[in-house]
Amino acid sequence: MGKKLKVEVNVLYKCLEIEIDGVFKSLLLLKKKKYAALKVEDFLGEGKHIVTELKGLDMVRRDWCPLSKRVGNKVLDEILSGKEREKIILVLNDFFNDISHQMKNNGINVAEYIITKQLTKAP
Repeated sequence: MGKKLKVEVNVLYKCLEIEIDGVFKSLLLLKKKKYAALKVEDFLGEGKHIVTELKGLDMVRRDWCPLSKRVGNKVLDEILSGKEREKIILVLNDFFNDISHQMKNNGINVAEYIITKQLTKAP
């Protein structure tokens, strides 16, 4: 279907030629240049090799602690899993309760809270 669309657009517009950059199985678009997606790597083949692609989200930035990244990745994995909404909510509710319990009972290593960010300008 993507190939057909590409051909049709390229026939209609002589000054514009589009190319397929990527095929996504599932996409969570938060705002411009901020998204998480399941990208089909071999879309010209069988389409069975799928990878997670994150752009502009907190998990890929260096100014967030490892705990925040771990929680964010779990949330994204569940949202993009394709499960029913109710099941996702139950799994995430249990996960958040478990993380909360660990935090209250000092069950998470202090290193998980440390934010490491390199300064780009002199203080």
